[in-house]
Amino acid sequence: MEKEVEKVSLNKCKSVLESDGSKYSDEEVLEIREFLYKLAELDYRVFLKHKQREAEFEKEKQKQKREEEDFKQAA
Repeated sequence: MEKEVEKVSLNKCKSVLESDGSKYSDEEVLEIREFLYKLAELDYRVFLKHKQREAEFEKEKQKQKREEEDFKQAA
């Protein structure tokens, strides 16, 4: 379930894109804006996956540490 994001206005996007003197049609600006939002979504998903894997790795590391300590105490 994705929540709807309020997107940057067409005028603001156009202003930023044309700040170097370039010119874009409204359709080009809309396509660029859509591409950037998709890219941001992908980056966010990669970030979340990375954080999840980091947490799983840390959990596994702690488990192994406990097992080693238990083994030492049993010896």
